[in-house]
Amino acid sequence: MTNPWTFGWTQLLTIIGFLITIAFALGGFHSFGRWKKEKIEEKRIDTAIDALALVYESKFIFDFIRSNLTYPYEWEDMPPGFVTDGRERNTRGVFYAILKRIKINKEFFERAWKIQVRCTALFGPEVEEIFLLMQRARREIEVSAEMLLRDPEPTFKSEDNLETWKGFRADVWLGYGASAKQGDKVGLKLAEFKDKMERLCRPIINREYGKVLQRGVFGRIADWFGM
Repeated sequence: MTNPWTFGWTQLLTIIGFLITIAFALGGFHSFGRWKKEKIEEKRIDTAIDALALVYESKFIFDFIRSNLTYPYEWEDMPPGFVTDGRERNTRGVFYAILKRIKINKEFFERAWKIQVRCTALFGPEVEEIFLLMQRARREIEVSAEMLLRDPEPTFKSEDNLETWKGFRADVWLGYGASAKQGDKVGLKLAEFKDKMERLCRPIINREYGKVLQRGVFGRIADWFGM
């Protein structure tokens, strides 16, 4: 005759085995969820660092583009079509140099578009408007430089036209904002871009850095095991 206690212990051990299996499964799902969350947070931090680095790099890029120190070699390849003499070539060449500098930095602006897409995906669609401040600043420089390249001075020198041409120069060159009624529109856009990106990215970076300092290695181990 079968011992009923044997059956009972077997059943109990089976139940315990099932419970252990379930516990491991739940622990695995919990660990996977935490791992996934940490990976997303890592991407947010890496993207925030890349975005801030691009912001600080943009200052050097735009300072170079808008520098009013230009050299003849920068417009050596300027097409001769609308230039009648050497003096006029030099007058127009300084604006051709601005357009050429933008082209030289094509890789930077392409990289900015890629980082903009990453930031929009991770931080929300409102980030796109922040990046457009920089892209619009670049476009304003281009348009104003093209206008000045075609006509360094207005043909009809009315007060309004002279003021418009001052605005073109303020877009193109650093330090000319004081001479234009609307000031340095390009500079204001770039300053707003920097300010908004710092307010977006800096807390993300600082928060993680603070967590590492506070909890240290053992704290991160405890996080992994859900403690």
